[in-house]
Amino acid sequence: MSALDPIPHAVAAGPSDRKPGLRRWLFIAVVGAVPLIGFLAVAALLALVVGIASGTSFDPLLVLMAALPGWLMLYQSPLVISGAPLSVLPMLPTIGVVLLVAAASAFVARRCRLRRPDQAWPVIATMALVHACVGALFAMLLGGPFSAVPVEAFLSCGLTAAIAATAGVANRCGLFYLLWERTDAYVWTGLRIGLLTIATVVAAGAFVLLAGVVLAAPEMAASMERMGGAGDAVGATVLSLLYLPNAILAGWSFAAGSGFAIGAQTVQPLNHAPGPLPDLPLLAVLPHDGPAVWWSVVLLLPLLVGMFLGLVARRVPGPLVRRLVVVLVAAGVATLAVLILAVVAGGRLGNGPIGDVSFHPVGLALATLCWLAIPALAMTWLGGAEEPDDPALAAFATDAFDDEDIDPEPDPESPEEDFDYTDLDDLVSEIPVARAESDAEPEVEADEFDAEPDEEESAPRDRG
Repeated sequence: MSALDPIPHAVAAGPSDRKPGLRRWLFIAVVGAVPLIGFLAVAALLALVVGIASGTSFDPLLVLMAALPGWLMLYQSPLVISGAPLSVLPMLPTIGVVLLVAAASAFVARRCRLRRPDQAWPVIATMALVHACVGALFAMLLGGPFSAVPVEAFLSCGLTAAIAATAGVANRCGLFYLLWERTDAYVWTGLRIGLLTIATVVAAGAFVLLAGVVLAAPEMAASMERMGGAGDAVGATVLSLLYLPNAILAGWSFAAGSGFAIGAQTVQPLNHAPGPLPDLPLLAVLPHDGPAVWWSVVLLLPLLVGMFLGLVARRVPGPLVRRLVVVLVAAGVATLAVLILAVVAGGRLGNGPIGDVSFHPVGLALATLCWLAIPALAMTWLGGAEEPDDPALAAFATDAFDDEDIDPEPDPESPEEDFDYTDLDDLVSEIPVARAESDAEPEVEADEFDAEPDEEESAPRDRG
């Protein structure tokens, strides 16, 4: 067939027909790869811990079998180990798997060219259903000392994957725009400031934890020495790092005043009840004596967070009522996030002396709301509005202009400005002189233009 001959219809339609098929296979591959990547990551971490532990023999089959309950722990699915419940699970692996699912969902949406909100639901539903089914399958395959309820695994894995997939496709498929379109402008501003407030709450909890680690450094070192070998100490350190987000939440609950309880031990700024604890480096941060005098200083941290929220709300242009709405929405968003994290982070830790681990979700949520809303409302109410950088933005946000801003008629008493107009005859007389001066200038040859920079030029010219 000559190159000029028309291409047959079947051949011409081939690439366009194959493209949806390629996208479909890409979608299937990505959705199937995410649980596999999580499973391999858990298996690799378990192999590392078992390989460096003293007095253990490395068995690849046992490591793969142990990776099944480890994969369920990624999605906060409760487990039972030798009849002892385990629902206080580390949150750092959960954050990692949420980021992985969100990145995979965003990749699928970008490669499949999804742009509308109605195109996001198939990705979210498929991700949630696949992870839920895999979680239920792993729960049914568990044997030996590990067991899990398939229904709980189905729900926890599916809900975690659905939240992560929604976050991944929200920007690409216009879910954020859909929310912005259906909410008031000041409610949307409150939502954005609420995310900033959540980050500030996390920073305050991390500061409390860092202070506790610095003060309890000798106890943590002694706890690692009691582990025996270096491999056991490394394993205990890895376990402590996995529970780092839980410890940050404990730091915020301690600063907010509601405190937390690990078995019989209760830790609050103004109250402390000792109790037995496992010998882990992270738990060495907890105090062994009664409450110290300086513990009450940590109550200033949530107060500073509330004042920071008030400072940010003061920069919002508009009337006072709308700024108060921004404060309430932002405080509500941060409180809801803290409540959810407190519910997820708590639970049962065996049948021994520890038992329940509670962050007092209701009390912590109420304390967070009071610490954030009251100082912020006071600063917004009494401090007034802060002048924004652009005054026109403030006038636009109020939806109304003052009478002083619009001057429909000029002031009769103000003197009119004088303008020096040039006579047209003077301009016409100057044209021949300008032409003569332009003709007298030497012409520039075309070869003198250098379109590309000289290779031998060592440095650019000084613009100063």
